[in-house]
Order: sequence, then C-alpha cells, then structure tokens
Amino acid sequence: MFSQSRSMKPFLVAWVAYLAMMLGMVALKVFTETDFRCFYAAGVLARTDTSHLYDLATQCELQIGLFGREGGWTMFIQPPYEALLLVPFSLLTYKTAYLLMLIFNVTLIVPCFLLAQDAFSHVLDPWQPRPGLMFFVFFPLIIALMEGQASVRLLLLCCAAWHELRRGREFNAGLFLALALFKLNVAIPLALLFIVWRGSRALAGFVTGTGMVAALSFWFVGARGMKEFARLLVAASLVKGNSEYAQATTGEFPTNMPNLRGLIYGCGGRYLPHSWLLGVTLTVSAVVLLWVAYLVRSEQDEATAFALAIIGALFLSYHIHAGDLTLLLLPMGLLAGRARPHFPALVSACFILPLLIVPFGIYVHYLMAIPVLGLILLVARGRVGAELNTASHLKPGTSDAVNLLRL
Repeated sequence: MFSQSRSMKPFLVAWVAYLAMMLGMVALKVFTETDFRCFYAAGVLARTDTSHLYDLATQCELQIGLFGREGGWTMFIQPPYEALLLVPFSLLTYKTAYLLMLIFNVTLIVPCFLLAQDAFSHVLDPWQPRPGLMFFVFFPLIIALMEGQASVRLLLLCCAAWHELRRGREFNAGLFLALALFKLNVAIPLALLFIVWRGSRALAGFVTGTGMVAALSFWFVGARGMKEFARLLVAASLVKGNSEYAQATTGEFPTNMPNLRGLIYGCGGRYLPHSWLLGVTLTVSAVVLLWVAYLVRSEQDEATAFALAIIGALFLSYHIHAGDLTLLLLPMGLLAGRARPHFPALVSACFILPLLIVPFGIYVHYLMAIPVLGLILLVARGRVGAELNTASHLKPGTSDAVNLLRL
C-alpha cells in the first residue's frame, strides 16, 4: 500500500504528460471536434438569441455559417442550464474556446481522482499499476475529451456523490446526481436506482437539486423555451419514426449507442417495424431496470451497489455515445477491490473493445454494450453465489429460528 503523498506523484506526472499529449493531438489534427461545434454554437445562441436555442433550423444555419457545410452539423439537446456554462466559451474564437474546454475537462480529472481516491487506488493489472493511472489509458475518455463532451463533468459529479455517500450524506449525494441532469438519459435511471437503494434522504436531495436546475433553466429560456426543449427531446427519441432520414435529421444513430437500446437495434431490431422495436426496447428496459433495482437494493456492499447503479444507468440510458462510457471508470475502480471471477477479463474488454471497433465508424459502437452487460451479470452472479453459499451453511433439520440467527 502506497502512502498518499507517494501515490499522488505517478498520477500527477501522468496527468501532465496526458495533457501535453491531448494538446499535441489537437495541434496535429488527429481528431475532429464535431460535437464541440454544436456546444459552441449553443453558447452563441444562448448569448445572442435564447428564443431559438432549440430551433433545429436555427442551430443548423448557425453551425453551417460558423464552420461551413463540410463537417455537417450536430443537434444541441442538453437542458438550458447547460447552455449557460457554454456562454463564456462563445465569447472566444472557436479554436481558443475548444482548447480551453479541452484543458478544463482534463483538469477535472484531478478532482475526480481526489474525490474517489479509494476507488482509483486499487491495482488493476495491467491498466492501473499505480493509483489513478487507469484514466490515461481509457479510450472512451479520450473520445469525450477530443469531442468536447460533458462526460468528465458527469464522472466528477458521480465521484462527488460517492464521496458524500461514504460519509453518510445521502441528501448531498442525491443533490449531486440532480446536477448531472445535463445528461438526462444517464442521470434519471441512476437517480431512480439510487433512490430505490438509499431511500427518502436521497430522494429529497435529488428533488431539491432538480428544482434548482429546473428553476435556473426556466429563468433562462422561459416557458416557451422549456416547451421547445421538450419537443426536441421527443423528436430525438425517434418515437415517431426510426427511418434513416429521421436518424440523420436528429443526429441519433442507435448503432452508435453502447447501451441496451443500441444492442437491441444492432442485433436485429433494425429489421422490426418501428412500433415493434419501440415496444421491445421499452419492455426489455423496464424488466432490466426492475432487475438491476433488485440487485442494488439487496446488495450488502456499499461500493458494489453504487457501482452497479452506475453501470445499470449506462446500460439503460436511452441515448449515449462512446465517450459517455468514461463514467465506467468509477464502477470499475469500485469493483476492483472486490475479487470476482472473470472481472479482469471484463475490464480488459472495456479497455480494448473501443479501440478495436471505433475505426469501423458508428455502425458497430453498440457492441461496446456487451462488456457493460457483462459487468451487471458478474455482480448478479456474485449475489446469487453469496446467497447459495449462505444457504449451504444452514444445517438441515435445524429450527427456522436457529437458521435465521445463522443468517
């Protein structure tokens, strides 16, 4: 076991080298920053034309005007309070804003590590020989950083929630999860699982935080803006049609989503009529949600339960991209300190699979959902094994009262 001062040195050295590498990749134009274009344009709209923040025609026209038609355009669909954060960046030139967002997101890795240092200090061969080094070899994190996505902030808020939870502050943990509602599709199932597990104080914290971000959003865009945002959410969900035209118009490609929805669509669901596909997705999602909720609620180990809630939320999210799998870093760290069969193999799949399939484009990203599902099954298997092991210690013929005492 390393002392805290000694364990921080490799992490900080790796962090500096990582930041230099990211900036070098930008200078060499290794990646394009397509997603950040929509965030930058949203910041411009939030500053100059709030009433059209969620108008797709305006978003498209502005992005084409700023960046040209070559790179296409991407829909901005985050809640209004998220756009407020983007306003200061929109005051700068695009290149400067992108570099500052990159530096900002890389900097957030440090508080992520500090808030959940217990989770990120376990040895995880070969991905984490020293505390915190798993950050710098996880490819989804690189994707999130280079695209200017909010995935690192989501990870930070989950680390903060874990930090508060370990100190018995369920209200604060629920509050932090509510602040993560800029990623609605992950934050909502995560909050549901967390509330089922931790109860009324977690619910009170989440409701309070939701009220805060809702009030801020309403103040910023008004009733009309909130209605437009809700309308855009419905359009992006593809509940009214799943054609290639609808996917291209909204920028929603299920094959690009490493979650249950993407897995169903990619493994044959695309050939079903739209109404059938929607019904199957919603039904299977509801069943999986209830199953994961049962596992989380019945799990005795706090770290395992929180890890399972995060993994379940990612798998159940209706819309995520490869960069959002950055959030897997925390549950993998939490589970690393608990020996489980096949866990190293699943972790390796989480690290290696994105590298193998990303070059094939958006058509096979859904395959990344397989190791995510594997982690859920791993915890479920461990739960069943623990129950069977407990039951094996109950002696036949012993009174029920004695058996209960043994449990």
